[in-house]
Amino acid sequence: MLLEQYRDQIREVDRQLLSLIKKRLNIGVELSKVKQAHDLPTIDADAERTTMNNLMSSARTLGINVPFARQLGELLIEQTIQVQENTNPHRSKDQLLKQIFELAEKLTTEGKKITRFEIGEPNFVPPKPIVRGLISSVQNNRIIGYGPAAGLLELRQTLARELSRDHNTTIDPDQILITPGGRFAIFATIMSFVSELERVIIPQPAWPAYEECSMLTKGRVIPINTTLENGWELDLSKLENEMRKGARMLVLNNPSNPTGKVVNRKKFHEIVELARKNSTFVLSDEVYEKYARSKLPSILEEGYDNSIYVSSFSKRFSLTGWRIAYLVTSKKHASRIKRIIQTAVTCVPEFVQRAAVFALKEGKAEAQRNISKILSKLDLTCNELDKIEVEFYKPEGAFYVFPRSKKKNFDSIKFAMQLLEERQISISPGQSFGNYPAFFRLAVSLPKPVISKAIQSIGQAIESWPE
Repeated sequence: MLLEQYRDQIREVDRQLLSLIKKRLNIGVELSKVKQAHDLPTIDADAERTTMNNLMSSARTLGINVPFARQLGELLIEQTIQVQENTNPHRSKDQLLKQIFELAEKLTTEGKKITRFEIGEPNFVPPKPIVRGLISSVQNNRIIGYGPAAGLLELRQTLARELSRDHNTTIDPDQILITPGGRFAIFATIMSFVSELERVIIPQPAWPAYEECSMLTKGRVIPINTTLENGWELDLSKLENEMRKGARMLVLNNPSNPTGKVVNRKKFHEIVELARKNSTFVLSDEVYEKYARSKLPSILEEGYDNSIYVSSFSKRFSLTGWRIAYLVTSKKHASRIKRIIQTAVTCVPEFVQRAAVFALKEGKAEAQRNISKILSKLDLTCNELDKIEVEFYKPEGAFYVFPRSKKKNFDSIKFAMQLLEERQISISPGQSFGNYPAFFRLAVSLPKPVISKAIQSIGQAIESWPE
């Protein structure tokens, strides 16, 4: 039959298409080897743009639907990236960060004394009112059952009052969701608003969890690299160019982990206006706000409906292991994100939330004194780093420094492993935060004498690095 002949022809063309796709992916593997040999990133926005332009131009010439060609191009590019990343043993930046952490933990349990610069948590005891609040909550409630997925109303009301006052705005408690840690707030947000192949812009260097969460939703991560030479400034022309291509979300982290860079008020506003113009969601991670030396701009002050503010009790009150954070967005978006919380975790434990209420009502002054002490340690760290063979941007916020070795052919992954094994000092390699192999991150909260001695040792290890 004629009908079956046509079907046979279609099946043969399908086989040919798959054969060509296989050929394309094999070329991608070879391309990946070249990139690795020259220490180039897997994702190249300019190369992707050229590929997409070629596909759409060819589609017009052949009379094929252009949106279809764009969708096909996105799929081909995404699959090629996956193939390339599968050839890279360190393809997950987040897992690389955890690898160092877990090795340091293992050595510690074996009785070795590790100087830990890799772990991003404050090194101070939580304020006393928080601990008293936790104990009181457990003792006064014989049965602690399920709580509301959005979080306890008292906690959300307390947060709403503080945020409204601090940012000269009006926040309703129903705009706030309590989450088990800042990472889950970020995950739930990305899961709620980013679909497969949708673009997520992440300025780099960046905390790898943003990329990991985006990849779990099968979103397209679009990195925009910044440089030490330019003071880690985000290029707005590059940002606008990516937004015009239909970015679903932009992730901001201010102050930055790992660089300590602070985006000033004028530029922050310009970034948000670009997002507004292009209907791009803005996920603003402001967890290190209290570690800035001056008042920072906030997404809460911009009046942008498609924005999500994330903060946490972890860094401010040293409650990293308690797993409690929060996000603020429109009521409509909060309702959508709440479904993820309901499905995945039900709620944050009530006794932890009640302790957080005590933190906000009675623990802020003590917490801020502890933060001031950490900032003084940050100054000491910078002074010590000035004495060794590195260069860096002096952080304006957070409690990290992101130095770059002056040695040629420096590989911070190998250096981090060597430093941990030979000198019992743990650091985070720069590759965890993007394509920054000559950099490493120091999380600064250790006692001052420990900091000075450890950085001297790091300097000695850098001096002996073979060029």
